[in-house]
Amino acid sequence: MAIPGRHAADLEAILAKRHDNGGWRCNRKRLGVSPDTHNSNPWVTLATLDAFQFTRRLNHDARLHQAVGSLLDHWDARRPLGPCAFGIGTIFNTTEYPFLRYNLFFYYVYVLSFYDIAKKDARFQAAWSALGSKLKDGQVVIENPNRKLAQLSFCRQGEPSALASRRIRKIEKNFFPD
Repeated sequence: MAIPGRHAADLEAILAKRHDNGGWRCNRKRLGVSPDTHNSNPWVTLATLDAFQFTRRLNHDARLHQAVGSLLDHWDARRPLGPCAFGIGTIFNTTEYPFLRYNLFFYYVYVLSFYDIAKKDARFQAAWSALGSKLKDGQVVIENPNRKLAQLSFCRQGEPSALASRRIRKIEKNFFPD
């Protein structure tokens, strides 16, 4: 099934560049060869899946389902994977906003909440529950601010962020559509 629209060839080219385990990866840096370094990168995969939420492929393409599966496998591994050794590491379970750095927790839950196959998976449900346990009065409290942005009101450490909390409302809407 072709992707409809003006950019169909571009989206098909992106889908064709998936890595062996279903996600995407950056091949610029190689930290040796091992089973861990042979995986896709979670950030690249998340960013790609984030883009596909705006296409008709969302929830209808087995290749995207495989990419979701590669991210859920990262949840199981609980350690950095891929050629750049980024992913679920020691600071993964901290909240950060905006989604600028390799702190994936909040972005991981946000992006995967668009994919029905993820929402049915116990690993995603555990991630959503872990993020939900960090909310204070339904608001996201920033735990790991970007040092260059830490003085801005929407991403101060230890304070609720109204902008970040909008993303929580979107995740909730993805779970419980009107």
